[in-house]
Amino acid sequence: MSELKHLFQPLTIRELTIPNRIFFSSHGTMYADPLTHLPTERHVHYYEARAKAGVGLISMEPSNVSPHSLAYPRMSIADRDDIIPWYRKITDAVHQYDTKIFSTISHNGRQNLSDITGAPVQSCSPIPFHLMGEVPMELEREDIRDIIDAHVAASRRAREGGFDGVELHWAHGYLVMQFWSPHVNFRTDEYGGSLENRMRFSLELLDAVRKEAGESFVVGARISGDEMSDTGLGLVDMIEIAGRLEKTGQLDFLDISVGSYKTGALMIAPMMIPPRPFVYLASEIKQVVDLPVFTASRINDPVVANEIVKNNEADVVAMTRAQICDPEMVRKAREDRLDEIRVCMACNEGCAGRCGKGLPITCAQNPETGREDALKIQPASQKKKVMVIGGGVAGLSAARVAALRGHNVALYEKNSELGGQVLIAGNIESRAEIKECVRNLEKELSRLPVKIEMGVEVTPEITIAEDADEVIVATGALPIDDPSPSVVGPDVAVSIEPGAHVVTAWDVMADNAETGRRVLIYDVQFHIQGLIAAEKLLSQGKEVELLMCGVRSTGATSDGEAGTMGLQTYSVARKGCRISRMVYVVQAMPGKCIGRHMLTGAKEEFSCDTLVLSYWRKANADLYKALKGKVESLQRVGDCVSPRYITEAIHEGYMAGYAV
Repeated sequence: MSELKHLFQPLTIRELTIPNRIFFSSHGTMYADPLTHLPTERHVHYYEARAKAGVGLISMEPSNVSPHSLAYPRMSIADRDDIIPWYRKITDAVHQYDTKIFSTISHNGRQNLSDITGAPVQSCSPIPFHLMGEVPMELEREDIRDIIDAHVAASRRAREGGFDGVELHWAHGYLVMQFWSPHVNFRTDEYGGSLENRMRFSLELLDAVRKEAGESFVVGARISGDEMSDTGLGLVDMIEIAGRLEKTGQLDFLDISVGSYKTGALMIAPMMIPPRPFVYLASEIKQVVDLPVFTASRINDPVVANEIVKNNEADVVAMTRAQICDPEMVRKAREDRLDEIRVCMACNEGCAGRCGKGLPITCAQNPETGREDALKIQPASQKKKVMVIGGGVAGLSAARVAALRGHNVALYEKNSELGGQVLIAGNIESRAEIKECVRNLEKELSRLPVKIEMGVEVTPEITIAEDADEVIVATGALPIDDPSPSVVGPDVAVSIEPGAHVVTAWDVMADNAETGRRVLIYDVQFHIQGLIAAEKLLSQGKEVELLMCGVRSTGATSDGEAGTMGLQTYSVARKGCRISRMVYVVQAMPGKCIGRHMLTGAKEEFSCDTLVLSYWRKANADLYKALKGKVESLQRVGDCVSPRYITEAIHEGYMAGYAV
């Protein structure tokens, strides 16, 4: 604990004392009822789990102040008193412990779609957010007053619901920042023009909320320290704005985030961005205000968080995805059990990826996230002999849970290293942190009585001879190297002529294939494989062209995945990779390939020495099929069921161990 003494110092904001400097910041969970737009029991258990572990402060996910700002159906709207009993359930659950909790209220303005809200999108000016393309309704003076009144009413409901304070969510390009921005606000009345006028709406809103809140209720604001866009507000702008906000004397803290929906990849920074990337924004703003300043984004290590507080870079540190991944993180840090923390790897699969699809969030590494009440590992009523075949993350997860339940577990892996296909993906510099999920599972198994047999390729005969009560097959998937119609389907099949040099992206990433100088990557899968294969080849000095024909290439993707894809696309393009979208490869020949546009059918010739096939994978299910009917109880999990992502592999492994 002495190593983290700065992190575990209390902090008083107004009359409220927060027991430590660790913050579980506001983020979409998609746990609200999609019909009533009210919170649910899922929220109660989710926040209670983090409070029980000792986090100092929680800011609940945003409640929209009106239907005009409903970004997703599974978000709450704080426009009626029906929400107060739900607020009370959540705050009562959190206040069983020493944790404090704020309500977050928001209006995201033009960054929305009316087919979701059922009401016109609103903004200061009728300038559409170009990534959504819907012209917003220009707010009239009476509309502005209605929005201010809605914030006041939402703040009252938060206070009556038992919250310790309210956070006004103005960050990420939301309505207030739209008013502040000269690139969005083209009004000619008292709410537009000079910075003083552009800030008028926010100052009137703050004044009204402060009057409703009274003297003891905390009122703070979340703002972006930099929208990271040439047509957005920059750090210099935000330093000026922060200073003016402080001078009102009505604000109790500033929570500094980053970006807008235009630069959404940075708001929830994925693993290719190094840790603690935006602390400097909070640090710069902290130099000009005397208010407590919070910092956020990709801070997953309590030691790093402690250094931020120690160095006076910020007063409070948001470690949000870190606690989505491991709700016990704060307790483990306090008890000097740092090695036991399940470290977030910023994959964004279960959290931001699912949130962007409007689905309830979870964590790729932690199936209990979002199901805190439903999933609790309990001792099994009868101890069994369990054989897990395959040391990828699905098998490791199954072995862990089965062992925690008290079973006698043995795990078999044919290679010399645990981790399976994750090790191949982690072989790329920008994806190296993905191996964290393997390290986390290995650490947990090292504390459990699991027998691990390496270098053993399990056969049906070996399995039957083991005479286990339960066999869990987790043999993963294999790359597709045969692009014939019977394997990949007629739409994306490739005819390979004699002499054509063709390899798989999987072999490129695993360093099992040599390529020529000019490389064409044919990317059919729906995620990041082709892009990271391109990164690998570019680092070797190859000339790379990437053809993308999956749905991701059309822009039909979720926020979390779009962020990862967008940054990786930017990275390889900056390094010289040429990218063409919606193009099929139909024929590979020596020195060239023939492509066809997926809409027009127009043919195009691509010069290349090597064609890299970036398909999805195929289930490695031969052992499972051979064991059916020959062992007492048989399950299969992960990619050997159907090749998907880390989330499904770890979750299915968990549920298999849970079911024994």
